Amino acid sequence: MHIRSIIVISGVVFLMTATAALSKDDVVPKIDLEKQCTKSQQVTDSLTGTKNPESFDSCIKNEQSARDKLIERWATIPASDKALCIHSTQFSPSYFEWLGCIDTRDYVRKQREKDPSSMRTSRLCPIVNWNSYGEITSVAACQLR
Repeated sequence: MHIRSIIVISGVVFLMTATAALSKDDVVPKIDLEKQCTKSQQVTDSLTGTKNPESFDSCIKNEQSARDKLIERWATIPASDKALCIHSTQFSPSYFEWLGCIDTRDYVRKQREKDPSSMRTSRLCPIVNWNSYGEITSVAACQLR
């Protein structure tokens, strides 16, 4: 049991270190937009049963715009937001989705700072407490009745 705990803890520390290292990079990770938007267009075409060449151009335009905004704001984005939102090696990386995630976390943080009592604790089971950064600080299980 003791060895298993050490292995699990070592794995968690490794993942946290790797995530922190990725989030501290001073540049926005690169995505192959042509490859990404080609996949997106293929999926859209197969779902709709039609060819829509404008979807590729629109994808490129939206992704490039989101990338430009991320580059502009990169130095001011908290490392915790980068670690939670920027996943360049997972499923289908997207500047647009990363920017949306970062904007959402920023909005929630500002709302909690403006009125901390309104969002600090949920009233539903389980009871969840958050800090102003949107991170869970504690969870209390519900009592069975």
